[in-house]
Amino acid sequence: MNTEWRYAWSKPTVTGDLKTHVQDFYVEEQLGFEPDGKGEFCFVFIEKEGVNTDFLAKRLAQMAGIAPDKVTYSGVKDRHACTRQWFCLHVLNREPDFSTIQEAFREPENVRVIAQLRHSKKLRTGTHLANRFVIRLREINGDLDELEGRLNLIKQAGVPNYYGPQRFGINGNNLHNGKDFVLKGRQSRRKLSKTESFWLSAIRSWCFNEALSDQVENGMWMRLCDGDIAQFQHKDEQFRVKEVGALMHLNVMRGHISPVLPMISEGWEAGTGSQREQVMKHSLSDSAELVDALIAFDLSRDSRLARLVPMNMAWELLREGERSAQLIVEFSLTKGCFATSILREMIDFTDKSAEKYHENFDRQ
Repeated sequence: MNTEWRYAWSKPTVTGDLKTHVQDFYVEEQLGFEPDGKGEFCFVFIEKEGVNTDFLAKRLAQMAGIAPDKVTYSGVKDRHACTRQWFCLHVLNREPDFSTIQEAFREPENVRVIAQLRHSKKLRTGTHLANRFVIRLREINGDLDELEGRLNLIKQAGVPNYYGPQRFGINGNNLHNGKDFVLKGRQSRRKLSKTESFWLSAIRSWCFNEALSDQVENGMWMRLCDGDIAQFQHKDEQFRVKEVGALMHLNVMRGHISPVLPMISEGWEAGTGSQREQVMKHSLSDSAELVDALIAFDLSRDSRLARLVPMNMAWELLREGERSAQLIVEFSLTKGCFATSILREMIDFTDKSAEKYHENFDRQ
């Protein structure tokens, strides 16, 4: 299955290394609200390195003496990064003691509690508002003026809002397994397992990326048509475009408003205008059997912005004489968006954490 999707601003010629060290990729979850200090839920803000979110949640449950399903989190964060995020534990009338949490892990895994507060409501998936990224790229080689131009272009005009490679698994395993799973059809009405849900999500995301890639080529990804569904860039508010007037064009040019693409589900066609519907059908025509099988899973209606404009983006180029340069870039993205979609338009990067994974895998 294709995973080489089109670039909005042409493929970058400047090269560099990503995640040479865990601390080179920092992510901080932004809830958008403060825990209210009371209630039956214990919110724990944790910094972690080298640990995946689900594994940490199970360790928290073990230390608190509660069932794993009593621990929730809003979003999954990268294992090969320094990340800060909130966990929620349903514990009544007591405060769990996590002072020895680091003892449950071994080097190079690092975990520490930043804050622990009470809240009256459970933390559910997708509750957080945004994620703040601070990323250091090393061994930068190429035309640095070209890189500066790309950075300014991305800040102003954004990038295609592709799902990142993380969604598709290592070596695309979620795609390959997901395709087989979807084409077989639902075998029973039982609840899907977590793995099956990952596979289903991967196929749905792939359909979105395929459709978006064609709209990057024809320019529709950052252009509105009559009848489209549009959305404000940093809000959930959507509206049907009745007529594209001058003010609408201006807001699109400024990156304030962008079209959305419907996710594949029963009746997805109602989630866009007739022109974009036809373009999407053409994009997915070679995968019609897979699309029909996906629709049969009775998925809920959903949509996603076609364009991703980073918030509060800033950067610094560190030029080290004759040696390769470094780039430090920071920005915020609304939940569900991928920093790699920003980085791929910026620089042709090598993910050093992936290389380390394969080295360790080969030795086992």
